[in-house]
Amino acid sequence: MRTRIRRGVAVALTVSALTLTAACGGSSDKGDGAAKGKDAAKPADKPAAAALTAEQMKAGLLELKDLPAGWKAEAAAPSEDMPAADKPECKPINAIMGDKIEGTTLGDNAEFGDKDSSILAELLATFSDDKAATDFMKTVATAADTCTGFSFTAEGQKVPVKVEKLTAPTAGEESTAVRLSMEMAPGMTIVSDLLVARQGAGLMRLAYVPTNQANHKNFDDLAKRAGDKFVKAAQS
Repeated sequence: MRTRIRRGVAVALTVSALTLTAACGGSSDKGDGAAKGKDAAKPADKPAAAALTAEQMKAGLLELKDLPAGWKAEAAAPSEDMPAADKPECKPINAIMGDKIEGTTLGDNAEFGDKDSSILAELLATFSDDKAATDFMKTVATAADTCTGFSFTAEGQKVPVKVEKLTAPTAGEESTAVRLSMEMAPGMTIVSDLLVARQGAGLMRLAYVPTNQANHKNFDDLAKRAGDKFVKAAQS
């Protein structure tokens, strides 16, 4: 069962996990004409946050010592490209399921397993500045509100994915969480909880794949642990 779960996740989440290009639309500023004077300071005038360094991303990644008892470090599953979603409004969700994020520099990733064969996978990345990261997060948040499901084709097989927005602990300056239910084969559905968070120009993706329904309750605690460490490193 462990092997089947890992292979299913490697195909559907790639469980180092996170791609497909999210359709990131640039935001536009609407000047009101009244703020043309030298004293008209606007939030947009603040300096852009720089990309995270490799050292910051390494420091922000979960380690075994950060997790509850019962977890063990494991080798990340081989990365594979994530097949495209068949619904445009779901592409930003699809974008957080592969092993790359368009427009970012990837940091390290980590994967862990527990005694119940649940999987926890984290990946950190950085955009060139916080505007690019913010634009990306907007597309993910919109998709979480509007996308209820999509399908992709893997190895010639159509894989239906149900999408449900989750309420999870806030991480970083903004975050979005979803639950994905992927029917990999008749009688085999992989359910994963995903959290995507931004701090400055940095991005964190956390994927949790419990092996039973009861263990979904652990996601909030794991998300908080990952989010706190990511933020601390990004702010250092």
